Amino acid sequence: MKKIILFALLAIAQSSSFGQKIVKNEVDAFTGSKIKETSYVTISDGFTCSIRVVNDTPVLMAGFNGGRKIHTMDKGERFMLKLENDSIVELYNMETSTSEYVDFSVGRTNISYFLLKTKYLLQEEQLINLKANKISVVRFYTTDGYIERKVSKENSGKLLKLFNLI
Repeated sequence: MKKIILFALLAIAQSSSFGQKIVKNEVDAFTGSKIKETSYVTISDGFTCSIRVVNDTPVLMAGFNGGRKIHTMDKGERFMLKLENDSIVELYNMETSTSEYVDFSVGRTNISYFLLKTKYLLQEEQLINLKANKISVVRFYTTDGYIERKVSKENSGKLLKLFNLI
């Protein structure tokens, strides 16, 4: 019986540690800006995102693990999100971005890849749509063309919860 209770507690703790949550909710001591940030969530293979809100202005922070390939993205490039209701949300990159090299070790294993980080301003109408509808497919434009991925039902549910945190 003790083992069953211990297993249940560990399972609950593990599932809650991977949930979407607010990781920062503070007021900047120098500027007085209200800052709120969510945890990162997987969109699809290689794609992750979080949301940062500064003084009621939400920005989607996205990252793409390009493996051994360096990607670049011009300011104004599109990130398209196809929703379950077949509507498309188009976001535009706020700045020119180039992949950065990431290298770290886990035990004896060395992990390295190129990570492209981008930022997208979320308009109120877009945010309302993203809070009400699950994302089914994403298309991420780079200077080399676009990368498209399907979003699993599990990840689309996590993304829906993420957008509803703010």
